[in-house]
Amino acid sequence: MPGFATSHFVIDLPTLFALTVFLSATGGLLLLFSWLQNRSVPALALWGIGYLLGSAGTALLAAPAITPNSWSACAANAFLCGAYGMMWAGARSFEGRRVSPFLVAAGAAIWVAAFQFDSFAHALEARVALMSLILAGYALLSARELWHARDRELISRWPTLALVIAHAGFLLARVPFASAVTLSLGAGQPHGPVASVLAFEVLFVTFCLPFLRVAMTKERAELEQRKAALTDALTGIANRRAFFDRGAVLLERALADRRPAALLLFDLDRFKEVNDTAGHQAGDYVLRAFSDLVAGSLQPPDLFGRLGGEEFGCLLVNTTMAQALQTAERVRREFAGMRFPGLAVHASVSVGIAMANDAGRSLPALLATADRALYRAKAEGRNRVAPAPPVLVESRSREAARPAADVGWPAASAAPLVG
Repeated sequence: MPGFATSHFVIDLPTLFALTVFLSATGGLLLLFSWLQNRSVPALALWGIGYLLGSAGTALLAAPAITPNSWSACAANAFLCGAYGMMWAGARSFEGRRVSPFLVAAGAAIWVAAFQFDSFAHALEARVALMSLILAGYALLSARELWHARDRELISRWPTLALVIAHAGFLLARVPFASAVTLSLGAGQPHGPVASVLAFEVLFVTFCLPFLRVAMTKERAELEQRKAALTDALTGIANRRAFFDRGAVLLERALADRRPAALLLFDLDRFKEVNDTAGHQAGDYVLRAFSDLVAGSLQPPDLFGRLGGEEFGCLLVNTTMAQALQTAERVRREFAGMRFPGLAVHASVSVGIAMANDAGRSLPALLATADRALYRAKAEGRNRVAPAPPVLVESRSREAARPAADVGWPAASAAPLVG
C-alpha cells in the first residue's frame, strides 16, 4: 500500500484509557466471581475491589471534561493509589498475614496531601513522578509478600511474582521519563517509543495478573486437598498412605547411598483402657500429645506418621541401631513421665526397632520385622524398647537367607511397667 512503509502505528490516549478501563473492570469482576465461588479466600475479593477501583480511577482520568489540574483528576489518582493498596492487601491476605487499613490508604493520603500545594498540583511531571513512586512502592510490597510465601511450591506464584516485579520496574522507569509521559498526556496520544512501551505494559499487566491470581488460588486449593489426603486429621502428621509413599522413597535413597536406616514402631500401651475410662476425647488428647512429642524431636529428612489407631511409625535415616535405641528410649521415658488429668492409668508406649542396610529391603518387610520386635516388647511387660536382630536381606546371589527366627533375640530395653 502506498505510504505504508512510512506510516506509524499509533493508538491515541483515549483508546488506551478505554482499553485499560475495560480490562480492569473485567479483571475485577472475574476476581469477585471467583471469590463468590470460594469465599474462604478473601484475597480474591480484595484484588477484585482493587481492580474495580483502578477501573474507576482510569475512567475519571479519561473523561474529556476533566482538566489536568482539576480536583477530579486528584480523586482519580487517589482511586489508583487505593487500587494498588488493595492489591497489596490482597497479596498479604493471600499469605495469611494481617492487613493494615492505614497502610492500604497511606498512598492515597500522601497523594491528596501533596495535591494541596498549588506548585505540585500544576506540575504535571512532579505528579507523574509521585504517582509512579507510590504505585511502584505498593507493587514491590506485593512482590515481597509473594516471595515470603507459605507454599512456595505453587508454580503459578513465580510468573505472578516476575510480572509484579517487572511492573514495578516499569513504574519506576516513569520517574526519569516523566517528561515523555507528560508530553503524551498533553498531546493526547503516546509520544515516542518510551511512552508507547509504558502504556502497553500497563495493558499487558492489567490483562494477565487477574488470570494468574485466580490460577494461583486454584492451585493452592488443589495443593491443600492433596496435603489433606496425606495428613492424619487428628494429629496433623503423615497418615498411613503418606508414610508408605514417602517412606519407600526415603528408604530407597538411603540404602542406595549405603546409609543405615532405622524403623521405630510405636504402640501406646492399654490405649483401649484410656478410651473406656476417660472417653475418646481424652484418648485423642493423648494421641496428639504423643505425636507432638515425637515430631518435635525429629530432624529432616526423618519421617513420622500414624499407621492406624494408636500405632505410629518413624523412619530415621542415617541412624545406627545405638542411635535408634537412644531415640526410642528417650521418647518412651518422656512419654511415661507425662501426666494427663482425668486418666486412671498412666500412659506409656512400647517400641519395636528394625534396621535396614541394603537396597533390597522394602518398607513393608522392614515394618514386619519391627512389628515382631514390638510384639516382643508387649509380651515382656510393655513400656519397653525392643530391638530386632540385624535385618537379613534377600539377594539374588543367595539361595536362601537365615530365618530371623533362628537368630537369638536381643533382650528388650526394660523399664518398670506403668499403667
